[in-house]
Amino acid sequence: MEQPLETNAARLLDGVTGIIKRYEAQWQKTGEKYNLFKVAGIAHKEVIMCRVLADLMNPQGTHGQGNPYLKAFWGTMASKLPGSLTLNFEHTRVTTEYVIDENRRIDIALEDGNIFVPIEVKIWAGDQPKQVRDYFEFAKTKNRNNHIPVLYLTVDGHEPSDASKAGIGKDGYVPLSFKNDILAWLEVCAQENTAETAVPIQENLRQLIAAVKSLCGKSEDAEMEDAIFKQITKDDDSVRAALAISGALDFDNKALDAFKGPITTLVQKAFPDAVYTPADGWYMLQVPVNGGNYLLDVNYDWKSFDVEVCVEEKERNRQAEERMAKEMAARTNHQNEKSDGIFALYGTNRYPGLETVDEALYFYRLWKEYTEHSQEVADRIIGIAKALESVN
Repeated sequence: MEQPLETNAARLLDGVTGIIKRYEAQWQKTGEKYNLFKVAGIAHKEVIMCRVLADLMNPQGTHGQGNPYLKAFWGTMASKLPGSLTLNFEHTRVTTEYVIDENRRIDIALEDGNIFVPIEVKIWAGDQPKQVRDYFEFAKTKNRNNHIPVLYLTVDGHEPSDASKAGIGKDGYVPLSFKNDILAWLEVCAQENTAETAVPIQENLRQLIAAVKSLCGKSEDAEMEDAIFKQITKDDDSVRAALAISGALDFDNKALDAFKGPITTLVQKAFPDAVYTPADGWYMLQVPVNGGNYLLDVNYDWKSFDVEVCVEEKERNRQAEERMAKEMAARTNHQNEKSDGIFALYGTNRYPGLETVDEALYFYRLWKEYTEHSQEVADRIIGIAKALESVN
């Protein structure tokens, strides 16, 4: 006799809960889930992540291993570059925030006296106008005898925005990804280029790999997920129940619907020109502030939070922007990371009050905040926008 769907769903949930509790007890006993990179949110902070990657590439890095990690990086990336370029590993200098014209900064630069390789890293921040183009043009002045594109590193390997790459062709940049390229490089560093006796480095690389996997949406709980998958697929009734449960638990989209609906409507009562807009993979509320010269951008999941400059260079007020950045940082739980044309805030990358919520529960808790405390959420955004309005 076929069991009711509700009965099968309850049975399935009991079985899956048992599996999760068993693995959680194991992790608590061994401590294998403890990860300082994830605790500190380093994988989500572009400036700090660049420093970590650059130090690993650097032959004079604090790891003290010399140039094997740089060689591994070049071995991973060189095939994506035109021609057969070689890097003098013994003489390579690795620089973070390499300053070029108009005080713009390349995230990571490799140079050996013969070639100059610019690396732009984007985790959550958007592109600045003409950013990749300017970095490519600068690199051309350093690479008089070689054509070297900008290595454009993002989580998923997407291309630069049209505004960023305007004026250069596809040979001006090479998309790279944390998901494939950086993880492949780090695995080589950990498995092939680090002595077994270098235990601290091995452990740091293991934790860095786990943090980057988490950033890329790759679960480090593969063994547990395999056990859950077997539980779900053991018979047709279990599969039907799992599909029903899955359809009811799409809290990511439920949170998005609440954000672009009630939250946006409440914010628009105070700022009528505020708009919800999906842009470049982000789903954000944009609030014009400071006479419309700037946009406060708040992504629905609170993982991107910035002020975007909308005025021409000659019309910008640097002192006001400095005060605006400080005001914004003071009113959030984020740290301020400033770059030319955008003031991005990165910290816990969570809605205030949900910083320590388990990732599996985050969107559920976010949805509850949006639906049960929508006015409070809107007031938080409105308060920040009004503070930025008053800065001059």
